[in-house]
Amino acid sequence: MKYYIVGGTLAFIGAVALLIVMTAMEPARMESFTRSYESRQIEHGALIFESSCLPCHGPQGGGTPLGPPLNRADLFNGEYLTAIGWSGTLDDFLRSTISAGRAVPTEGTNFPQRMPTWSENFGGPFRPDQIENVVAYVMNWGERASAGAEPTEITGDVMMGSDIFIELPEGEAEVGESLAAGELGCAACHILSTVGPPWEATGGLPGMAIRGDIRIQQDNYGGNATSGDEYLIEAVVETNAHVVEGFQPDIMPTNFSERITLQDMAHLLAYIKTFE
Repeated sequence: MKYYIVGGTLAFIGAVALLIVMTAMEPARMESFTRSYESRQIEHGALIFESSCLPCHGPQGGGTPLGPPLNRADLFNGEYLTAIGWSGTLDDFLRSTISAGRAVPTEGTNFPQRMPTWSENFGGPFRPDQIENVVAYVMNWGERASAGAEPTEITGDVMMGSDIFIELPEGEAEVGESLAAGELGCAACHILSTVGPPWEATGGLPGMAIRGDIRIQQDNYGGNATSGDEYLIEAVVETNAHVVEGFQPDIMPTNFSERITLQDMAHLLAYIKTFE
């Protein structure tokens, strides 16, 4: 009997000791679990952003002519929320905007399309957990954006400027394709949507590689280009020199002459000329 009592006592003490150890380890275990869960949220959110949000908001939220940049300091430091009169948290703002969309543009903006609804609660395609994943992905940019880092700057030694007659170096179409789909955002308006004149052959017109030569011969052409290549360059760096009928001025950013390098202009031109 004495052995049973001793054994039971030791077992009880051991169980208590194990419980104490497990309790002491619980905060670290929960912290590890939380980090793992948040990492998975961000990863899933990145995939959703890549497929559904990138065409308008650009790679890493850098913005395009279709939608504003999200990876910016004033969004994360509260300046933007104060300016629009939002009294809640940034998480709530993102969650609300992504879920229900924005039928009315922010004052002072000129984006051609409205933010659609994405949550299934408002007729969109995404479940609530998918909305949370996208919110987590965007919030993941906060520390870097608040520190003033700019998403993917377009820099170079020699900038293009507005001289459409300048001699360009050799360009590579593959590099141009990457620029159009990424940093420059051209694909959002000219390939993935009809916000700007399509580069592909359409409506009885040839692709942009040939269309430039046609445009400069038309009576209503108001630019200064004397060749198809010059027309394409002009369309990038002097966006309002000639506005194609059916489109509005100022929809395309007017500062590409200051943002794009001479070499990148050559790459982009080489890519545009693949659309015959």
